[in-house]
Amino acid sequence: MRLDLFSIPIFIDNIDSSKINLKNKSFEKTWNSQTTSSFNFKNILDEESANYLLKVIASSISKHFYTAQQIKLLNVWENKYFENDFQEKHKHPHSHFSFVIYKDVEEGKTIFFNPTIDLIESYYPPHMFNETNFFQLEFLPKCRNNQIVIFPSFLEHMVANNNNSTTVSGNLTIQPSNNESK
Repeated sequence: MRLDLFSIPIFIDNIDSSKINLKNKSFEKTWNSQTTSSFNFKNILDEESANYLLKVIASSISKHFYTAQQIKLLNVWENKYFENDFQEKHKHPHSHFSFVIYKDVEEGKTIFFNPTIDLIESYYPPHMFNETNFFQLEFLPKCRNNQIVIFPSFLEHMVANNNNSTTVSGNLTIQPSNNESK
């Protein structure tokens, strides 16, 4: 019998990225990688965009919860990747789930890392790890234009070198619906 303990769900779905419209279009170089982003600006989706995005996210993840949930958008931003732009390893603290919408990409470049990578690597020297290959250390989903990947915010990830790509990212909280919390 095989039993996978502590699995970490990610969700990949289709989305019409043309329906995601940020009101603020100010950009600056951000993070250590100096990726061009609207992250530091107050980004607001128009009401139609926010409703559409929440509907897609709820449809994708809600069937995996035991009770009704209320999903709240915390923040949304756009990243523009030019020749060889990347984003270093990071997490999204103070939120439950995060997402990346592949708005204008040839192929997604988001790489997710096993949360126990340091522990695994401490037990298996590189030559031994390659021979046994028991544990997956990283995952690169095969995402394309008009797809969204939703993942737990604690999941460390990065963006590999890109050329002329645009993504929209954001953070969410998930709480029991008002009916369920009473």
